[in-house]
Amino acid sequence: MNLSKSALVAAALTALVLCVAPVSGLAAAPNPAFAAFTTVCGEPAGDFAAVRAAADAHAWGAAEATTDSAMPGVTIGERLTRGSNAGGVGLVLSAWYGATAKGVKVSACTVHVAKSDFDALRTAASAWLAFPPADGADNKKAVYRFTDKDGAHHALAASEYDAAASGAGLEILTVSGDANGTLVDLLVIKK
Repeated sequence: MNLSKSALVAAALTALVLCVAPVSGLAAAPNPAFAAFTTVCGEPAGDFAAVRAAADAHAWGAAEATTDSAMPGVTIGERLTRGSNAGGVGLVLSAWYGATAKGVKVSACTVHVAKSDFDALRTAASAWLAFPPADGADNKKAVYRFTDKDGAHHALAASEYDAAASGAGLEILTVSGDANGTLVDLLVIKK
């Protein structure tokens, strides 16, 4: 059988794609705990009713743990605590919303991931946002400040915080770890 050079190159490229595609798919496996966070906290982005609906839709049940939902200067309107599992790891969801005396809307949605790999969650957060943490990129805490614009997350400089809060919202994602696990927290501020 005589094959032209271009046919041989095409066959080689096809074989390469078929061999590499499964391997690259394995490398990009999502973190189940962070996927749970994005479902109930990240995608609703500060909309408390949407957080509650996402938790209900994904079978988050009653949680034994209670969480502190106080924030100085903010009157809490409503709160919820739920529990779930992802990838064999226990999760506790805590969410609330409220407002300041000046009418600034504040909401928080936190998932505590028991016995978790902090580095894996920090990496998942950076991948989801498509940028590295703004500060605290040490082994215990990573903080991302951003807004959503044109269907994507955009990192913010300090000089842009007020404009973001007046627009789509200033979002602060914090991933912090300790001996009890990792907290993945999304705080949203809207004027």
